[in-house]
Amino acid sequence: MPKKIDSLIIHCSDSPWACAREIKKWHTDPKPEGRGWSDIGYHFVILNGRITAKQELAALDGSVECGRYLDEDNIIEPDEFGIHCLGYNDHSIGICLVGKTKFTDMQMAALKDLTLELCRLHDIHPEDVLGHCETESGKKEGKTCPNFSVEIVREYLRENL
Repeated sequence: MPKKIDSLIIHCSDSPWACAREIKKWHTDPKPEGRGWSDIGYHFVILNGRITAKQELAALDGSVECGRYLDEDNIIEPDEFGIHCLGYNDHSIGICLVGKTKFTDMQMAALKDLTLELCRLHDIHPEDVLGHCETESGKKEGKTCPNFSVEIVREYLRENL
């Protein structure tokens, strides 16, 4: 059943390099190596410039790539559901920063810009921008993702919305 978009969930790839194409491969490859999902789990991926294990392109640091499809309305239809956070997939947008525990200044700036734009577009309040680890399922699963305090993003949103 379609629902209004009412939250943003922030994740990290838990890998030092990646891009939307590679994450989609990790998510869609059959088990046991992959997850066997139908598509990438996230709606947006924010790059750190390291797109393969051996290739770094500084010009891509902070670039935002589209992952899972979203249309222009404020409703998430079943074909737009993410696969990123149990209990939120049918009413939230998933954003993934490439990295484990360290993120570049360009990534953080892109995250703030993207969340501000999405909050304005979908009338989302700063309190509804959460790290995966702050969700009920994330806490239950012992998630630490995105491995930084999302409060810095919420503070930015409060100042700029």
